[in-house]
Amino acid sequence: MKFDVLVSGMNVVDLLLTMPASYKAGHKHQVDEILIQGGAPAGNAACGMASLGLNTAFLGFLGNNPQSNIAKGELERCGVVTDLMLRDGTAVPATALVQVDPDNGDRTVFYTTNGYRALSPMDIDDGWLASTKLVFVDGYDIEGNLALLEKAKELGLPSVVDMEAGDRGQLMHMLKLGGHVILPLEAAQFLAEEQLPETCLRKLSALTDGQVVITDGANGSWALDGEELVQQCCFPVEVVDTTGCGDAYHASYAYGLLKGFDLAKRMQFASGFAAIVATHFGGRTRFPSEEQVWQFIQNYS
Repeated sequence: MKFDVLVSGMNVVDLLLTMPASYKAGHKHQVDEILIQGGAPAGNAACGMASLGLNTAFLGFLGNNPQSNIAKGELERCGVVTDLMLRDGTAVPATALVQVDPDNGDRTVFYTTNGYRALSPMDIDDGWLASTKLVFVDGYDIEGNLALLEKAKELGLPSVVDMEAGDRGQLMHMLKLGGHVILPLEAAQFLAEEQLPETCLRKLSALTDGQVVITDGANGSWALDGEELVQQCCFPVEVVDTTGCGDAYHASYAYGLLKGFDLAKRMQFASGFAAIVATHFGGRTRFPSEEQVWQFIQNYS
């Protein structure tokens, strides 16, 4: 079977809830929203890419437990192919409790990886890479994802990397292997040991022959096109929930890459796509079409 995108990363189930303005410990409290969805950078990005019409397959482990059933069902609900997922009866997806501030949409995440099994280099089937156009990984299942990036580079396959946090040496290795590395400003500052977005960008870009993009939420995103700085604003919206907004940016950037958009257009499209996702509760609740994103962007021009 041929795929547009092969996605690998942490397999997660999210429990999202809106926090009350105040609460008393040890008591029961009614809240406005509680929602169970799949989550995590790679999983959310896979769903975003599938919603845009890309034939997207997700890698990872499923076990014999309710969390695995939810994770698999959530991917399939969004159109992601789960046929390549591996089985280990004892494996449990990571589970995250996401507290969403109803006033500004900011979220605080608590998570556990008890029972989680990460993809390893030994688990990789080379046939997977022979059957895809692009490899997308996050910075979590790090050993398996580094092996996928190495194989992709050997085969000349484009790749998109979503890096957030982790061991500095491993992240630097991922930076050098990735074709398109997208990371939040905080991670860029950690790796570059600099503070300003442009300074971080120029320092990290000098370490790789790939494309580096830095994002910073409402402050927009930055990249270098040759030596020229490209800065993309964040489109102002009434934010409901920021869960999955970065993942949405990465998904739509990868979509634009496969569609042949130039760098500035990829960043503009990704910013518009992520802004629309932010207007709904939950990172997988609403994915716009390409046409809807361009219409949204046009309304701001």
